[in-house]
Amino acid sequence: MGPKYGLTHRQVLAAAGVPVDLTGEEGARRLADPGIGWAYVDQKTFCPKLYELAALRTLIVKRPAVTTAEVLLGPIRGRARTHVVTGYVHKAYPRVYALLARRAGFDSALIVRGVEGGVIPSLRQASKAFYYRDQGPEQTADFSPAEFGIDQPVLAPPIPGRGEGDPAGPAAAHQATPKSDNAALAQAAAQAGLAALGGQPGATRDALVCGAALALFHLKRNDSLQGAADAVRSVLDSGLALQRVTRG
Repeated sequence: MGPKYGLTHRQVLAAAGVPVDLTGEEGARRLADPGIGWAYVDQKTFCPKLYELAALRTLIVKRPAVTTAEVLLGPIRGRARTHVVTGYVHKAYPRVYALLARRAGFDSALIVRGVEGGVIPSLRQASKAFYYRDQGPEQTADFSPAEFGIDQPVLAPPIPGRGEGDPAGPAAAHQATPKSDNAALAQAAAQAGLAALGGQPGATRDALVCGAALALFHLKRNDSLQGAADAVRSVLDSGLALQRVTRG
């Protein structure tokens, strides 16, 4: 669920033309397909009773406790291992998420201080992540955009037509409002995302590099954030990432 009036994953993915109504079984088959390897399974499909509580978010404005807990549901689990990546803003949340992730049976967790509580850190200033591996002790890691080879003047990709100089403040460049045309925003986000997946330079591509590199480094696929970021850029520039997202 997006922050307040923000977009959901479902809205952006639907605008990009990819499946958003998969069952858990269909999602698992896509994960197992070596030509795809990813899937989106909507809460409306895998846990409809929980989805029916979504109105609480609007009714009480602030995040209900269920919004915190539902991040760790994991409708599809791996036979050998399953990992979770999530984001936070407020300092009290990493410990809570780590405890929930352990309780939910995740072998590892990466909890990133991301923009608006997402999993993408700031593109222009240092950030932090909390993590555990193999059910081991929790640890912290500090990192900067330079470690990914990124030099951006913006916090995150801005909403089209908005900028960091917005009179409402820098954060307004990345926040939807009650008057936002979310269908148009979803279309714009999808277009920007598909272009970045195809290697188009810019803040959106850099955001993808950050998020993916953190995951690769966390899983020890690369020895450094720079090495992980370079690996991600290589895949984006080759067009393989775009092919996987748009296939089927």
